[in-house]
Amino acid sequence: MAGLKVITPPAIEPVTWQEVAAQLRYDDPDQAIIDQIEVLITAAREWCEGYQNRAYVTQTLELALDRWPCGDTIELPRPPLQSVTSVSYTDADGNAETWDSAKYIVDDYDFVGRVVRKRTASWPSVRLAEVNGVKVLYVAGYGDAAEDVPQRIRQAIIALVAHWFDHGRCDPPPAVYALLDLDRVVPV
Repeated sequence: MAGLKVITPPAIEPVTWQEVAAQLRYDDPDQAIIDQIEVLITAAREWCEGYQNRAYVTQTLELALDRWPCGDTIELPRPPLQSVTSVSYTDADGNAETWDSAKYIVDDYDFVGRVVRKRTASWPSVRLAEVNGVKVLYVAGYGDAAEDVPQRIRQAIIALVAHWFDHGRCDPPPAVYALLDLDRVVPV
């Protein structure tokens, strides 16, 4: 099994309440409307990230695996990958160790980032903890600024917020799916 946790969430959202208010054609919304829009922006970003299986604004994630992979690769969900902070493992006695970064290569060019074990290295041969024995801490997202997120994704979030604002939390309109399907990561 594998699990994914957000360790450090994004510091900002990819769109502002002003951008959504412009879409809704509100020139001067009151604070209650601004508050409602800001809550919807976070929910829409989370929905869009989940649908696309991507990270938008820089965030720190941790992937946990019950065992080392059979092959030489650990794929890291929620691209785009910026960097790998550490690969660690916990043995059956609860002792945690960091695996030497000289024994693996970080591939941030692939569609889904990955940690690749070097041919000259092997995965540590200790008996791992029964669950979550291997953990990869990494940073993902298009960048630190809202403008780093592709415009089509930002527009999908704005459209989803506007739709939810007008119609309640119902299914997203087809335009949102159309914008997000272009580079959606579908797990196999």
